[in-house]
Amino acid sequence: MAVITIDTFEVKNYKPIQDSGPINIGDMTTFIGKNDAGKSSFLEALHIFLEGNKPDNDHFHKREAESISFIARLAEVPSELKDALSDDYLPDGDEEFTIKKEFTRREGTTPGAETYVNGEKMAKGAVVVDGDELYKAKSRDFIWEYFPEPLPIFAERDVNEETKLKGGTFLNKLLIPVLKGGGLHDEIDEQIEELKGSLQETSEGIGDRLTGYMQSHLADVEKVNMSPGSIQISKAISPKIHLEDKHLSESIDVRERGSGVGSLLLLSMMQAYVDLQVGEGYMLLFEEPGNFLHPAAERKMLDALRSIADSGGQVMITTHSQVFIDNRADAEMYITRRDSGVTSFEHIEEDAFKAVDEIGARNSDILQSDFVIYVEGPSDVKVLEALSEAYVEDWKEHNITIQHLGGTGNMRHCEPAKLKKINRNFAFLFDSDKKDADDDLKGEVQSIKEKSARKGIDCHVLERREIENYYHPDAIAAVLSIPASEDDVSKYCDIEKVVNRLVAQEHGPGGVESVSAYNKIDHGKQIIEWMYQNGVSIEEIEDFLDDCVEQANA
Repeated sequence: MAVITIDTFEVKNYKPIQDSGPINIGDMTTFIGKNDAGKSSFLEALHIFLEGNKPDNDHFHKREAESISFIARLAEVPSELKDALSDDYLPDGDEEFTIKKEFTRREGTTPGAETYVNGEKMAKGAVVVDGDELYKAKSRDFIWEYFPEPLPIFAERDVNEETKLKGGTFLNKLLIPVLKGGGLHDEIDEQIEELKGSLQETSEGIGDRLTGYMQSHLADVEKVNMSPGSIQISKAISPKIHLEDKHLSESIDVRERGSGVGSLLLLSMMQAYVDLQVGEGYMLLFEEPGNFLHPAAERKMLDALRSIADSGGQVMITTHSQVFIDNRADAEMYITRRDSGVTSFEHIEEDAFKAVDEIGARNSDILQSDFVIYVEGPSDVKVLEALSEAYVEDWKEHNITIQHLGGTGNMRHCEPAKLKKINRNFAFLFDSDKKDADDDLKGEVQSIKEKSARKGIDCHVLERREIENYYHPDAIAAVLSIPASEDDVSKYCDIEKVVNRLVAQEHGPGGVESVSAYNKIDHGKQIIEWMYQNGVSIEEIEDFLDDCVEQANA
């Protein structure tokens, strides 16, 4: 069954959140802010929504609001869900597909709840299956089957509870589906049926004996029936998780290890959940993933979360740790603030430094890296990362960060001497921006190069106009489905203009679905990957990276 992907989620009047506005939910979404800013409240709201639960009466904003609303705007809606919805609940034309849960305050009892599909209050007949109009509750349940499975890891996490085989624990969500998927569950069911038969026979024998005794005390007793009752796997199995330590003779119960180890175990269980594909859709809601972890472990945690997000689920985290302010990932980032009891959200698209300032820290990637490569803008970061990963073996193990300076407009403020106080090991890699071999370097680059030389800092300026001018024409042709040649791709041309012209010539002004227009980041990464998969390298940049790796490991 296809699973819905949530595009945006909006919260109104829940705890400190009066109106979040539509929050983009990407593959990975990070909420950054100080303690008690309201980050967790958003994740709680999403968890309540996905689980089909209700908030408490004291969760209404400032305990004054009369209603709470959670609104999900959906990306692609599965065709089978669209087919089941009656016409009244389908959007018109290009309208967004929305699901809203609205809760109203009721004194002395739980809040009332209503579900709206595309603005229409759900009623009997909202969903029609095989010609039958489902009742309101069954219609709602039918729709919710298509939502992703919420997998919450809260800040106050209890490894002891999460490793029990009960309810909504991580272990239960992992073990039971794997048993079913692996066929072992069927074998267990057969054995349980055999056991039930034996227990039933024994129970009936005991019942017969009890009947005789009871009839001697109460003449009205006809028969005492005794049955074994239900047998559940969750009650029959009580798993224990122990860790073997290289330096200890005996394994240790994971619950006896530190809280940081517990956090990593829960993450590992999530990774196993994804690898084993026990769920068709999931949303990981992880509060403060860096809790109880030292910086190196935090970085590994972040890499693991990126990997989970890349595996088809959606990951949402809250943090006040600078390590998780990650401007390298294709992630949504929001600064969360609380003022006069009201939480607000600010979308951060490129400038991760702003988020760093919000929590009163300096950029963690810089502080915790063994080496930093500074480039001009965000697109340079993505393309150089792709090249580095393709060329340098175990690139991430060298702990080198590629950080942009905020674009050309901010370069005039770049002072190599000040950067040296933040991290002693770094280098610059800049575009020349030349339109001809004889052109002079632009003023900002020339200034940084001269200042760097005086401080003994490596500042490499590309011989060609920019990194894109090193792309092989065959790679451009393969990725963008255009007939690019060496005549088109010169050392000093404007690659973006050239490629868009070739796309328009080949596919028409509107391009093709897979191309539409040249994207510096996405197409740049694909071009680099094609080049290195096909034995085409960029020697000048490779030499620069070799020097950086050597300095990082010195």
